[in-house]
Amino acid sequence: MIFFGPAPPSCRDTINMLPQRSHITKKRGVYYYRRRIPKSPDSEVALSLQTRMFRVAEYLATGLDQEFRRLTQDVTTDDKTDLAAILRSYLKRRLASDMRERVETPHAPMFGVAEPGRSHASVDLEWIEGELAQARSELAGRLYDHQRPLIDDLMEDHKVPEQYRNAFAHGILQANVELWETIRQRTLGNFSSLSEIPLRDSASSGVTVEAPAGPTLTEVLPNFLDYARKDKGWRGQTLAQNKTTYRMFEECCGDKPVTNYAKTDLTKFYDLLRALPQLYSKSKEWADLTLEQIAEQTKGQDIPRLSMTTVKRHFSALGVFFAHLKRRGEYAGENPAYGFEFPTKGRARHGRDMWEGEPLARLFASPVWAGCLSKDRRSRPGSLIIRDDKYWLPLLGLYHGNRLEEFAQLHRSDVRCEDGIWYMDINDDDQKQLKNDQSKRRVPIHPFVRELGFLEYVNSIAPEPKGRIFPQLRPGGPDKKFGYFFTKWWTQYRKDIGVYQKKLDYHSFRGGVTTKLSAANISLDVRNELLGHEGQSIDQQNYLKGLPLRMLADAIACIDWPEVKIGRASVPQEPTATNGPDASAGAL
Repeated sequence: MIFFGPAPPSCRDTINMLPQRSHITKKRGVYYYRRRIPKSPDSEVALSLQTRMFRVAEYLATGLDQEFRRLTQDVTTDDKTDLAAILRSYLKRRLASDMRERVETPHAPMFGVAEPGRSHASVDLEWIEGELAQARSELAGRLYDHQRPLIDDLMEDHKVPEQYRNAFAHGILQANVELWETIRQRTLGNFSSLSEIPLRDSASSGVTVEAPAGPTLTEVLPNFLDYARKDKGWRGQTLAQNKTTYRMFEECCGDKPVTNYAKTDLTKFYDLLRALPQLYSKSKEWADLTLEQIAEQTKGQDIPRLSMTTVKRHFSALGVFFAHLKRRGEYAGENPAYGFEFPTKGRARHGRDMWEGEPLARLFASPVWAGCLSKDRRSRPGSLIIRDDKYWLPLLGLYHGNRLEEFAQLHRSDVRCEDGIWYMDINDDDQKQLKNDQSKRRVPIHPFVRELGFLEYVNSIAPEPKGRIFPQLRPGGPDKKFGYFFTKWWTQYRKDIGVYQKKLDYHSFRGGVTTKLSAANISLDVRNELLGHEGQSIDQQNYLKGLPLRMLADAIACIDWPEVKIGRASVPQEPTATNGPDASAGAL
């Protein structure tokens, strides 16, 4: 039996009697994974499994064992990897780039935007202090994942073995602190020696040697976008948004040879995005102005600006583009789109409310679930309950927390059973759309949803395996998503029944499920698995490949909404191993 949260005394005694494995140890109630490194008897790997349950620790350790054997099978004492030399080279290159930009951009701030009444140095120092504080924070907290794209690129460039990842990542964070401390001293006028100044070899002859131009942004973009469509699956809204990013970047920084773009170009684009009004592309007032003209004209006005989430999305698109160029050898040096901050006001949980209490009770006591007048008048009270997408999708969201499109595109074959546990198989088969790879998962069906007759509904509405569970939905919007038109109906319905709130939408169900799971002491690993989130630690991302279905089913059953009162008496009995499909394994 799996227990979530503190176990009763009798269960603690049982757990303490479980067999211990030599590479699993317990410290202050938390299990750790420990293994000695081959041919290096004084060295070992020690990782927290972040769980107090032995069976969970044992499961995680099994995956770590496989990865440990893979990484260490070729380890020898003759390893020539010189991390110190690579890190020195990285720091030297970054400092040389800083000096080169100082020489080439006189009489202007390097990092910020010139402000009347302020010296260029003071503008730069404000930026530098922020970067230095961030670098120190990352080092103190060992937040290796914050610099993961940079670390991945450098490890690939220098062929650093995977077993050195954490040591190398720590060195990068140390180098970043030294980098910004040095840049700060330079900005204050403290330079170590004349050897820092970049001099051309041909300076004595007065001849300037121009770097080869190479292809421009608009010349490489078509091939990159073709790659993104085929290999990264960009389409619809994602493709359109990223094309807009590259168009805006070109307008801001010019159509240069891609090798000529530097950090200062990205800084200029970053500052421009932060200065743009939220509705810059929709207002007729600015239709004939350039982006820089819009920013300048609206400077000082009290109007909403682009959110940092939007700015981050633009930089994510640029980061993917420059990373692609680096892999092809078409761009040298550090990815210029990395290293920017995208702060938000307040914690993320304040961005969207949660369905609970009186609003939740009113929602599920409304005509769709209590009885409506007709199919076309769902918000008017009546005696008709229509169990279709409008009935099931909000219930599925409330008790499982999936993203809307994950439900809307389900096929009959995606509702499956294993060892008596019914679940939804969230996948990207048959051109389904998922947010990311972590979205692929198994989500057990909540007992209350089964009691309401969900399995019988699936059985009746989709006789064939490829039949869609919600055939009433049709694709719409830029991404051709099946949830597009449901979202429009959902907004209007909430307004019609008087429960509409701007920050209380379908996605708010997801936050409610997260809150319920946390309150039930469900582990972070289980919550991530159920909701399709990527773990924050490298261990979670690399080694956690799926948890037992029984563990997930026990967790999902902890979600309870006492406010929801929906009648169950008239619901038919769900199929079992004897009166329905094979319940041991397979699809419905």
